[in-house]
Amino acid sequence: MSSLHTFEDLVGRSAWERLLTAGTLRSYRPGQTILRQGDPGGFLLALNHGRVKLLASAEDGAQLLLTVRGAGQLLGELAAGAGQRTATVEALDRCTAHYLSTAQFERFVAKNGLAQEFSRYVVEKFNQAVSRQVDLAHRSALRRIARLLHDTVVVAPATAANRMRVPFTQEELAGSLGLARSTVADQLTNLRASGALTPGPQLVVADLELLARAFQV
Repeated sequence: MSSLHTFEDLVGRSAWERLLTAGTLRSYRPGQTILRQGDPGGFLLALNHGRVKLLASAEDGAQLLLTVRGAGQLLGELAAGAGQRTATVEALDRCTAHYLSTAQFERFVAKNGLAQEFSRYVVEKFNQAVSRQVDLAHRSALRRIARLLHDTVVVAPATAANRMRVPFTQEELAGSLGLARSTVADQLTNLRASGALTPGPQLVVADLELLARAFQV
């Protein structure tokens, strides 16, 4: 499975640092809402530290988890102009991000000749979103759970006390993925039995390769 490049990957460390310098530093505590679905755009954020989860509200009011993103990513760039936010973004860890208005970001991209890199980034995000929708509609519960656990761990910050620990409860996994809690419990048992997760009540990844196999089969 090909992973989404971060914006930092595409533009390089030097350009990313200049982007951060051009913005205004903001900090968010775990659980804090960073962007809210339906709110107007007009700005974006460059995530410099921590992980966030992207949530979409269903018609019945339930919030489904779309993906988890880490440092080096842009947040809210698709609605940076006159559009509305298409998802809610919440901090999983203590996060820092840099705020840029739409005009600031557009000037930065033009000045540094990064239009092609930004276009590639947007296309990759769109393709990933389509892939996630296929997962939600057609993949088994095991594959959906394994993919979420894997994606959450691989973007854990280097400063995390335990980078292999997944900061979700079984109830949160069930609600986020639209699954019954009993289904989640059964599939976590299967992942522990396979050696992908450690034994015990906490969600801790024991083997990333085994976890990846669970959603690639």
